[in-house]
Amino acid sequence: MREHEREEKLEAHDIRRVAPDGSPRPPRKHGKVYRWLDNFWYHHKWLVIGGLFISVVLLVCILQMCGREEEPDVTVVMAGPYSFTTDEAGLTNLQKCLATYLAEDINGDDSKTVKINYYSVYSEQEIKDEAARVDEEGNPIGKEISTAQNAQEYDLFRQYLTTGDAAIVFVSPWLFEEYSQKSVCLADVSAYFGETPPAGAAPTVMEDGSTRIYGVRLADTALWRENSAVRNALPENTYICLMQPGILGNNSDVDAYNAAVAFYLSLTK
Repeated sequence: MREHEREEKLEAHDIRRVAPDGSPRPPRKHGKVYRWLDNFWYHHKWLVIGGLFISVVLLVCILQMCGREEEPDVTVVMAGPYSFTTDEAGLTNLQKCLATYLAEDINGDDSKTVKINYYSVYSEQEIKDEAARVDEEGNPIGKEISTAQNAQEYDLFRQYLTTGDAAIVFVSPWLFEEYSQKSVCLADVSAYFGETPPAGAAPTVMEDGSTRIYGVRLADTALWRENSAVRNALPENTYICLMQPGILGNNSDVDAYNAAVAFYLSLTK
């Protein structure tokens, strides 16, 4: 019965021909190869489709793994009135410079790497100051900053902090003042410094009269004095801060956070 059905199926694919005078000719049979392929597809099409699907999935996974960037030892976030969009070389030099302050290869890939995520965020006064910039002849040279885009960058920066991916934060003075007063995410680094905090340590007086240290001024560190890559990329009034341990991301891992603390102390000497 099954053989009869197979033959009928094959006959259904026969090609009928017509003579020049319009008279019908006997149907022409397909070749053996065609009939074999048609029969194979009829019996095994779902197996073939499944195999192709698995192959595509594996290919996509392999391509993603090959194209994925290696995880850095430390991720640093920067936010302030500056941008590396048109200064890729400056960003690369800054990353290499910061990597030299790592005490060890944290992720075990035989190299020390620092990744920088940055956000161009301006205060209202900084936007006004930028628009008022002029050259020696009084011609405007400042760039126009979109307040809507600035607000969006600020929101992205705040959202990124909640991911816990970065424990080291470089921020402008107004951002430092805002976050140090809230003290909801920055870590008080007083205990890490002991009795002799660095010269650039910025004390914040709390409502109860106690004093805490939430950051160190960049210009008062050896990092600033000894590295042109830092001076060329960041304003001297930038503050280096440490995030509190979190419940998500790298900051939730004890070993990763301790490594970030050690990195912070080496940056703020």
